[in-house]
Amino acid sequence: MSNNKIKSIIKKIIFPIRFNLRQLIGGNRMKPSFIIVGAQKAGTTSLYKYLVQHPEIESTLLKEVHYFDLNFNKPLSWYQSFFPLKRNNSHITGEASPYYMFHPLAIKRIAAYNPDMKIIVLLRDPVSRAISHYYHEVRLGREELGMKVAFEEENKRLEGELEKFKNNPYYRGNKYQRYSYKSRGIYVDQINEIKACFKEDNIKIIDSKDFFKQTKGTVRDVLSFIGVDPKFEIKTGKRFNVGNYVKDPDEEQVYTELKAYYKEPNATLYNAIGKRFDWD
Repeated sequence: MSNNKIKSIIKKIIFPIRFNLRQLIGGNRMKPSFIIVGAQKAGTTSLYKYLVQHPEIESTLLKEVHYFDLNFNKPLSWYQSFFPLKRNNSHITGEASPYYMFHPLAIKRIAAYNPDMKIIVLLRDPVSRAISHYYHEVRLGREELGMKVAFEEENKRLEGELEKFKNNPYYRGNKYQRYSYKSRGIYVDQINEIKACFKEDNIKIIDSKDFFKQTKGTVRDVLSFIGVDPKFEIKTGKRFNVGNYVKDPDEEQVYTELKAYYKEPNATLYNAIGKRFDWD
């Protein structure tokens, strides 16, 4: 058994114990002042790991709390239990749950919780994001279809999902979360929802390509955005959550088709945010 597998098993055993202790202890816990809301497979794990190196930023018990999407049926005290005890008023905390941006209700819920929340968005070229998302689901054993068929079947798989969310706000929507390969890359709708709920000054949109090319500079910008000293030296040499996959035989064809598919939505996004990304 690999070291990573052993560590994963230990984490699964220890985490519930630690979390239950936190709930029992209660206490005056910090509230998040920033959230990385997405996109999935765009570098959110790396960015969060870099940010919590800062001495003024306290980490959550888990990076992805998933309160405003998958666990909104739980009490607010459940959410607060993930955050550290309040010890220093100058310190801040935040979380990163990359499904928030795509979930049809999460952004409004975050705004109701804190309309002054700092919202951080990482956007990755939707073509490479969709392909990476597919491989992620294959690795987790949740996708058995080949890439081409999976992408062709997406609309059928997601049919009626939004209606289910309307009828039941606590609907988990596993298919909507897992098989939304192409849909998640229509970023403009998601960005418009964020802009409708939060002030412009509270939204930070980052191209993940720029993030990985100019990591230190991007991290400094984010530190300044969330209100801590941007001069603290963050170690950015390690990338997190990088997957290794066996290439699907149809990947090149799918890649070409997706390039055409996203051309118009990307242009609409650029108009909405007032800048272009090097995706075309």
